[in-house]
Amino acid sequence: MPPTTTPPTDVILAIQDPYMSQIMDGTKTHEFRKYRLQPSTKRIWFYRTAPHSALTHIGSILPAQTRNVGDPPLPETGLGNKEFNTRHKDWEGYDYAYEIVSVWELNKPIGLAEMKGTYGMKAAPRGLVYLPEKMAGRVEWWSQRLVRGEGMDGGGDEAKEGMEEGPENGGQEGEGEGEAKEGGGEAPVRV
Repeated sequence: MPPTTTPPTDVILAIQDPYMSQIMDGTKTHEFRKYRLQPSTKRIWFYRTAPHSALTHIGSILPAQTRNVGDPPLPETGLGNKEFNTRHKDWEGYDYAYEIVSVWELNKPIGLAEMKGTYGMKAAPRGLVYLPEKMAGRVEWWSQRLVRGEGMDGGGDEAKEGMEEGPENGGQEGEGEGEAKEGGGEAPVRV
């Protein structure tokens, strides 16, 4: 029987300031992408670029909203939502909007050196990277400090639910050069 894999629930995306600050304070309510994340994706782990160079926050998301004919528009209260709805020229190609419903700040940010040395990543994330299985097994995202939202995951379920099987470990999709490689099954630690 061929091995079975669990669809990925967690991805890493690089983000620059001030966008992360806007997500934390609720000014930016959606993450816009030119590509669709796998439907199983419930969380984005945000890798803040220099000078931070670390995973610092986790956002739980709802499934993609699109601008297809007949789709409801986004509420225009969030930064960039109006431009998404009106197909502003600067938003050309950004056809997928992911509502960020909760944001956690990592109790201990995971710097690039740790991402490489402990979790086997080869480079800083520049595009879509699936969260390494070893990281998913060791960093209890639901134990981090809730900054915004109600502590629900992207599926609207209780935060911890759905983590028993863990996310799929894979390389990366889309643009960028960072990779995730398979890690060991160590006991979870609170960071």
